[in-house]
Amino acid sequence: MRRSQFFAKKSLEVLLEEMAGEHRLRRVLGPVALSSLGIGAIIGTGIFVLTGLAARQFAGPALVVSFVIAGLACACAALCYAEFASMAPIAGSAYTYAYISLGELAAWIIGWDLVLEYAMASATVASGWSHYFLGFLGLFKLKTGEAILTIPLWLSMDPFTASTQHIDYQTAKTLAIVSAEATPLNAPGQPRGGEGPLTLALPVAKEAGIHRVARVGVQFSPESIAAVEQLHRRHAKASIDRVQSALESRLQYDPVVEPQEMLDRVRNDNQGGARAYQETPLALGRLHLTINVVALAICAVITTILVIGIRESAGVNALMVLVKIGAVLFVIVAGIGYVDTANWRPFMPYGWTGVFSGAALIFFAYVGFDSVSTHAEEARNPRTDVPIGILASLVICTILYIAVAAVVTGMVPYPQIPLHAPIAGVFEAYGLKAATVIITIGALTGITSVLLVMLLSQPRVLLAMARDGLLPPSVFSAVHPRFRTPHRSTILTGAVCGLTAAMFPLEAIGHMVNIGTLFAFVVVCASVWLMRRISPGADRPFRTPMLNLVAPAGILLCLGLMVYLGWQNWVRLLAWLALGLVIYFVYGRKHSHLGKELREEIARHGLSPAGAPLNGEAAGPPDDAS
Repeated sequence: MRRSQFFAKKSLEVLLEEMAGEHRLRRVLGPVALSSLGIGAIIGTGIFVLTGLAARQFAGPALVVSFVIAGLACACAALCYAEFASMAPIAGSAYTYAYISLGELAAWIIGWDLVLEYAMASATVASGWSHYFLGFLGLFKLKTGEAILTIPLWLSMDPFTASTQHIDYQTAKTLAIVSAEATPLNAPGQPRGGEGPLTLALPVAKEAGIHRVARVGVQFSPESIAAVEQLHRRHAKASIDRVQSALESRLQYDPVVEPQEMLDRVRNDNQGGARAYQETPLALGRLHLTINVVALAICAVITTILVIGIRESAGVNALMVLVKIGAVLFVIVAGIGYVDTANWRPFMPYGWTGVFSGAALIFFAYVGFDSVSTHAEEARNPRTDVPIGILASLVICTILYIAVAAVVTGMVPYPQIPLHAPIAGVFEAYGLKAATVIITIGALTGITSVLLVMLLSQPRVLLAMARDGLLPPSVFSAVHPRFRTPHRSTILTGAVCGLTAAMFPLEAIGHMVNIGTLFAFVVVCASVWLMRRISPGADRPFRTPMLNLVAPAGILLCLGLMVYLGWQNWVRLLAWLALGLVIYFVYGRKHSHLGKELREEIARHGLSPAGAPLNGEAAGPPDDAS
């Protein structure tokens, strides 16, 4: 029986019947509102925050190619999402689709994976929002040069980042450079685009005319390395590697700068975390605790808005979408005049491996179009409006992403793009303060709308799972009698996401989101492909074109990007899914409505609905089995 329950599927008819009654959500969203929700979820942290990290550490100027690759993977998944959303316009997204096509166990796995996707995405966005907000406050200063309003550093940084920067600050301060050398790139007399055979000591003389170098190698004195090892012990090697990587990356584009001076700049980059670590009053022995209260606060504000109602939330989102699209267009128009095509060379500094690694990272920039499908139950005409919302939001955002990536990587050398607020930072490097203010406001608005949609989507998935009995209905399927929103799960989601953003670093959370989302996309592509064979006659208002090409292409592209996320993220994904299976076997399997129906069927007939005898004895199909 257990095996029967694992693979038991819900029919479309049952799902549609469940939409009736007092627990149904309110249908108020049209195609424009749904497209706006999709754009609201997509344009945000991915482009405004992760661009710097992806360009500096992985793709370089080839970030535009990374966006194309990630966009292709999403396009395949989006077409599959659109078909399923038109068939089953019910809250739950990929979880609901898996329940129809793959059975209860697969549905639980993908539902639990969606919790990872939306919850961690919300936390990542909240963390990115805090960085832009602090930068926004820093734009307004007194005549003395001090900011009008400041927040203590220890209240604006997670403890892991503060600890790491504290260690790296001390490492950069302790290390002493013995030698630094590099290979000239595009040096006079060398073929354009080719690397010269000579190895030069750094710094190079300004009159040499060498503005770019490659294959930078820095050697530190053994005494300074020993001092770092004595200072940090088991953390020493990782810290030295981080500092050396940052130093060599910077020297590529500033070979005329003294390496020791550049090392001082790397040290200054870590000064904020070092100060936060030292100034926090939350210290217990060697444990210094900081917390990102700014991220926690924005989660609380958005959660309050979401509890009030979907119509109000969609209206707020639509306004924010207009602001951030304006900001993105401003970046493209205002920045194109500052583009230096020399900054696009070398185009692929880290090769195709870097391009695919960059695509795996900035894939987060596309997380959101699938959230449109979680609101299918709130769409006025879901069979047509939801596919329109999914595809329109993805196409619009992909075009904008490619243009922004080209402009930003063309304005400054990629190693100089700031990590936490890259787009505003690039304009600030040109002294364009007014542009920086506009972009920062647009980024804050954009990231806020992403957070709103992510926190809006998560409770809908939990609602669908609770309706099936897999989660406690008193918490997760409770709908507010006045606002008609899943208020309890919304409040719980906001609290968990806020605390996660307050306590964990942006990069680690972002990787978890990506691998979870890619896994969900693989399941959706496979589910649509399978449903064409299981239920070929089902009503499909939208049919994925060339499904036999699109579905496997989506599966392969998403699996390929998952590979480039590294084994650590696979371990995190498997650990998360293992935790989910424990919850399923302890609670979900016993309380599943479908499981209860199967047990009642066996109690009445001694048979499962498939005709398999309970005790293993031969038996024919029962006369009254349904």
